[in-house]
Amino acid sequence: GAECGINAEVEKQLEMGKKLLAAGQLADALSHFHAAIEGDSDNYIAYYRRATVYLAMGKSKAAIRDLSKVVELKQDFTSARLQRGHLLLKQGKFDEAEDDFKNVLKSNPSNNEEKEAQTQLTKSDELQRLHSQALSAYQQEDYEAAISLLDEILAVCVWDAELRELRAECYIKEGEPSKAISDLKAAAKLKSDNTEAFYKISRIYYQLGDHELSLSEVRECLKLDQDHKQCFSLYKQVKKLNKQIESAEEFIREGRYEDAISKYDSVMKTEPEVPIYATRAKERICHCLSKNQQATEAIKVCTEVLQLEPTNVNALKDRAEAYLLEDLYEE
Repeated sequence: GAECGINAEVEKQLEMGKKLLAAGQLADALSHFHAAIEGDSDNYIAYYRRATVYLAMGKSKAAIRDLSKVVELKQDFTSARLQRGHLLLKQGKFDEAEDDFKNVLKSNPSNNEEKEAQTQLTKSDELQRLHSQALSAYQQEDYEAAISLLDEILAVCVWDAELRELRAECYIKEGEPSKAISDLKAAAKLKSDNTEAFYKISRIYYQLGDHELSLSEVRECLKLDQDHKQCFSLYKQVKKLNKQIESAEEFIREGRYEDAISKYDSVMKTEPEVPIYATRAKERICHCLSKNQQATEAIKVCTEVLQLEPTNVNALKDRAEAYLLEDLYEE
């Protein structure tokens, strides 16, 4: 009788989980399926339903684990294999996915399942072909072609971290680093401990002049590995620069223009390689000189900024004010 009691309890948990899943209450459904599996660790239906919940929660790795358990417990459960093949394809694991689809075709599937498995096999072949084309385009340094091939593959293989990193690399080589950021962020999420992705994101933000975002990304890298050499040296650099810029801005708010100017001089010494920091520093120095009524110097520095960025509104405004000051002195 005890055996019956356990099964009835498991059935009850499965039934509750199913209702909650249908109502979209995923966390609650999940706890019922956990309980069902605890009560009967060989219940393939429980694993299959839990995989469905994991999928709805966007937890693909956990879903694949459960589907593998289903396939192990019940070899001929074709819909679990089909589902797993689907997910493996999204991860870019073509060979493993194709094994699943071929297995479905061998195990007396329904008409629909047969059609589905055949379609997926064809799709996987096509993706493999695009994949090798993308790699050879990359090796031949035809980054534009590589990007358009990778776009096509990633429309299906959304969870393939390596392909995202490759596309990011192409964007960087094409001189479009800001486009690489979203791929690198996805790759950082998809692969645990992906210090490399955080390092690259931080570097890109730094090169683009976004020192605050650069600092927060490099901190993520150090959280994963505090001894990461590249991240640590970048961290020290960005932190120093960040601090100087913050204190210069603080001086400007307090009207301490001389101090702000000398801080921005330090900024240019701290980062002589990345031009945007010198330009921003000069733009702020032009502002300080203008505010400090040093008209001649202001005009000189503002003009330097405008030679680099002809439409820089701040520099135009500050220079105009400096010209007005100069006119007053001449009268």
